[in-house]
Amino acid sequence: MALDIWIPILVWLAIGAVIALYLYQYMNKEGKVDVLWVMIGFFLSVLGLMAFIGVRSLREKDRDRAVDPHSYEPPSYKLKGPEGEAKKEEAKEEPAPRPKPKKEVKQIEGIPRCPECGAAISSVDEKCPDCGAKLK
Repeated sequence: MALDIWIPILVWLAIGAVIALYLYQYMNKEGKVDVLWVMIGFFLSVLGLMAFIGVRSLREKDRDRAVDPHSYEPPSYKLKGPEGEAKKEEAKEEPAPRPKPKKEVKQIEGIPRCPECGAAISSVDEKCPDCGAKLK
């Protein structure tokens, strides 16, 4: 009769030892072994494994949440010169584009020309194909 009680206890602890070993290897692979979970897996066997999986899924659920972009300040960048001093950003004005000088083109009768650049144009062109000046 005493043997009837020891057999289920030994089976329970054998399964617990396998689960404790699995938990140890799993946590060791991640780099952080928590001895408390190994002991829970050993003594509670399948129940300890289920508790570990439940707690782990809750932690991963919190980790997967998106970050609110308004919850932090954007980084500030300072440009440094060759001496290590911060440069002041100065707005540089671009010079106005200079108009293209008109080409000296020998006029041939019967060929229409662009009044701006002197390129040959068609009588139906609305813009010069060379300089883009409006013709009509």
